[in-house]
Amino acid sequence: MRKFLVLIMSLCFVSCEKQSEIVISDDIKTFSEFPKEEKKVFKNLREFTFGNPRNMIISDSTLILGNHASGQEYYLHNYSLSTHKFSKPYIAKGRGPGEIVGMASFGLCGNYLMINDFTGKKMMLIDKNKAISGDLGLDRIEYSFENNRYYRINLIDSVQCIATGGEISKFKIQKIDLPTGAIEEFGKLKSYPKDLPSNVFTMASLTQSFLKPTKNKMVLAYVYTDIIEVFDLNTKKSISLQGPEKFDSHFRIHNDKWLENNQTRVAFLGGTTTNKYIYLLYSGKKFKEEKSFRGDQIFIYDWDLNPIKQITLDREVFQISVSRDDKTLYSYDELTGYIVSTALN
Repeated sequence: MRKFLVLIMSLCFVSCEKQSEIVISDDIKTFSEFPKEEKKVFKNLREFTFGNPRNMIISDSTLILGNHASGQEYYLHNYSLSTHKFSKPYIAKGRGPGEIVGMASFGLCGNYLMINDFTGKKMMLIDKNKAISGDLGLDRIEYSFENNRYYRINLIDSVQCIATGGEISKFKIQKIDLPTGAIEEFGKLKSYPKDLPSNVFTMASLTQSFLKPTKNKMVLAYVYTDIIEVFDLNTKKSISLQGPEKFDSHFRIHNDKWLENNQTRVAFLGGTTTNKYIYLLYSGKKFKEEKSFRGDQIFIYDWDLNPIKQITLDREVFQISVSRDDKTLYSYDELTGYIVSTALN
């Protein structure tokens, strides 16, 4: 039985401390090492001089880069892997029509490119092909989440999405009907303190989430413990795996807010999926260490959560993307400013 260890700090007339537990599941398999380990060296593709891409996805021969650098007017850039040229940037930063306040994630589904505006509590859909071709007269569909916002969103189709990291829910996953706003929730933690503030629940169980391209499964990779969980979206049942370091999530609560402590570690930073494999970028560092949200380890699993391979990169990165045929890994090196790649097989 795996647990989140929580140190709850209470400010009262005398200082008092107590421990509580959040239990993810009572049936988590563990492992200690991957059956295969490899080292990979990146090669430079093209210098990116427009900021700092913190998200990256691939569509055929185009890399779509999410630029989070301050001072930049737009969020998205396209990089052609065939011509090695950049598109004009698009999706302006702001609160006006067709603008995004604070992009947390973006993704592709069919003919749509989805942008998750965490700060603006909304989601935007645009035509993927027009965005890639550089058609700046983009038609946009926007859906408001009203009083909620989500850390990660994955689009199922043009009218449904799967969201995680909701701030007012104590379920792991919310399936949202976009036109009506109706929400189906599933994925309960095994147990947690009844008086646990929603903010603390969200942060303690925060995950990177990725759909299988077939849309029938979803992987949750926990940020503060090295547990991953795969949900069957038809049955709503899940399987879980922890390792290879097998550390729990440690934190403290102050004024009903989640805060790190000296034992807090960072696990999964991001990732990507294909129909064959799950690829996760891993840190393993203490939260307070320098560059704790950078990693040089790629953990690869199949969809039955069998550990396949551990890859050690020649540098630390913030995000990864993998071609649909599982042959090429892409990332961005913020020290050199280059988009980089390496062959996987």
